[in-house]
Amino acid sequence: MDNLLPPEARKNILQKITPTQSEIDLQREVISELRESLKNYADGIQQSYSFIEPQGSTGKKQTQLRGTSDIDLFVALEPDDYKRVLSLPNKQRDVELDKALEKMIDNWFIPTCKKLNISKFVKTYSQHPYLTFEFRNNNVDLLICFDLSKDTIAASGPITAVDRTVHHSNFVAERIDAKLREDIRILKSFTRASYAYGDVCAVGQMGFTGYSLELLVLFKGGLRQALKALQDLSNTPLDPLNRPLSDLTELPAFRDNLLFIIDPTDTNRNVASSFSERSYKWLRKRIMDLFEIPTEKSNVFIDMIIEKPISTNEIPSWFASHSYVFEFQSDGSLHYTVLRDKIHRLARRIATNLEKERTGEERFGKTLYEVFFEEDRYALGFVMEQTQASETYSRRGPPISIPEADNFRKAHPQTYERDGYLWVDETRKWIDALQMIDTMIAKNPVKGLAIEEVLSDVGRRVLNILLKCALPVEPDFQLKAIV
Repeated sequence: MDNLLPPEARKNILQKITPTQSEIDLQREVISELRESLKNYADGIQQSYSFIEPQGSTGKKQTQLRGTSDIDLFVALEPDDYKRVLSLPNKQRDVELDKALEKMIDNWFIPTCKKLNISKFVKTYSQHPYLTFEFRNNNVDLLICFDLSKDTIAASGPITAVDRTVHHSNFVAERIDAKLREDIRILKSFTRASYAYGDVCAVGQMGFTGYSLELLVLFKGGLRQALKALQDLSNTPLDPLNRPLSDLTELPAFRDNLLFIIDPTDTNRNVASSFSERSYKWLRKRIMDLFEIPTEKSNVFIDMIIEKPISTNEIPSWFASHSYVFEFQSDGSLHYTVLRDKIHRLARRIATNLEKERTGEERFGKTLYEVFFEEDRYALGFVMEQTQASETYSRRGPPISIPEADNFRKAHPQTYERDGYLWVDETRKWIDALQMIDTMIAKNPVKGLAIEEVLSDVGRRVLNILLKCALPVEPDFQLKAIV
């Protein structure tokens, strides 16, 4: 029996996170209205399709949380209608498929939205284009997939990245019951309360998706068992074929993966391949803390499982002297996932340059960063082991004993010998980390984002995430005195 939560705490939590009937009714109305409008417009332009159905948590699974659910409405196409495009070589096929799907969005999805008086929508891209908008206070993603059987996907792979989603919905819906649905909602709420959920996570770039958490609960049979499996996931994969970790890491497609939750609808796919290491480390720490709560402390369980806003408290001076935050405002032209990924790429580049000189010697030491966003406001925060560096550093050259050493001496007249190597003192380009960050951000503008000078709550939250979530799971990070 799953007795992790005291009965009163479980009841209280479920009352807070289970959608109200009026919320569910509204979602169904929105789905029905969108589906009928899409069907009617398709009939008018003679657009073929296989089906139009909601997927994700608000589809047949019904595992959504109160107030946080989005609607994913899938339009499925018949592969036979696209034989010419699908027969092309892969690279050309993807280009032609993008054009075909984009034309469908322009000629079918957008006109349908306009007929429903939806004025604000964004065409965005994952593997292929899709449309995102708000309708009757529900966030909607309108996506295109191909109607492929599980056997076809297993044998030949999907055509688009979301072709498996229909089978995910069916797999969960066929195996879930009322108790497991509750456990899934509690696990989702706990993951959200840990700021490690999906593509809106604040800890790491990508957190645990709803489907991955559903699989953990279904395969392990309940909340406590799912949490224990999560805690040990880096050592013990969740795999329907029961392959050991050593076998999975030898497969070319999985070789660089940190965690393994293998998709039961396509065992060639790892659901957890994109999850961030820091998201997992932080979630694992929170699970350990959860298991240590005495059963009589119902309020503590509730506090850990119900999501709260990230703190905007002022950070302590010892941390502030080693941290820096940048804020941006979106112009609304690009989807949040596109902007998030662009900022993460920029952050990785800056962090790499902050840590080491171009020749590999330490510059400002280990650097941590996080990205956080709310609405159209984005924040990028850094914390560095040191923010000031000496004006010069010693660069190691070749061993004294090899022929190349003479060339190094000629190129560097001030060379000296130490520990069997040639060395030379170099002048640093950067001695102030904050100036370096400022310059790199100014020289690498992100399309769709404008730099904001005033610190907001979004910036305060990213600093608190670095302080309270990142630092505790980065034991090698040590703040150092200014040089």
